[in-house]
Amino acid sequence: MDIDLNACASGDQDAWRQFIDQTAGLVHAAVRRTAGPQLREPHTPDIDDLVQAVYLRLLKNDCRLLLNYDPGRAAISTWLTLIARSVTIDALRRKAHPTLPLQDMDQPHTTPRTPQTAANELGDVAPLHLLTERQALVLRMLFEDGRSVAEVARILNVGDQTVRSTKHKALERLRAHFNAEMDEQ
Repeated sequence: MDIDLNACASGDQDAWRQFIDQTAGLVHAAVRRTAGPQLREPHTPDIDDLVQAVYLRLLKNDCRLLLNYDPGRAAISTWLTLIARSVTIDALRRKAHPTLPLQDMDQPHTTPRTPQTAANELGDVAPLHLLTERQALVLRMLFEDGRSVAEVARILNVGDQTVRSTKHKALERLRAHFNAEMDEQ
């Protein structure tokens, strides 16, 4: 790679474009390899966001990291791979949701709950064909188990607002169904 890092650090846009053109594939591969299957999990940054974060890290603090590259210590590809790994790991750690130890749970269940079992238990009251599996599970946890929105969000590894929205949409579906039934009678 023929890259003038000093020109990049001094603000030369052509040098910076050339640097990105020559290194983007390497950085992209390093990010993808480091993040692995975690890229498909909810609340995880997109791979393009992580690649951008790598280049931003190089420019941070008046390009200190970019200017500190020492070709005597490592090849530029090795150096960039290490930076990409570091940025990716940092981003994934920031996005990780806090976990709750099992002993801190209010009332542990004797059998694991799946969307299917929750939907079956709820089926005695609500017409299941109207609800998605997730909606049935959320309603079950909120109303039958008496859990709070925050607890359900923690268990499902989603945000509180997602639980509220899912509940709202499920109740709207049920109301519409029962109102239509009452109108027919």
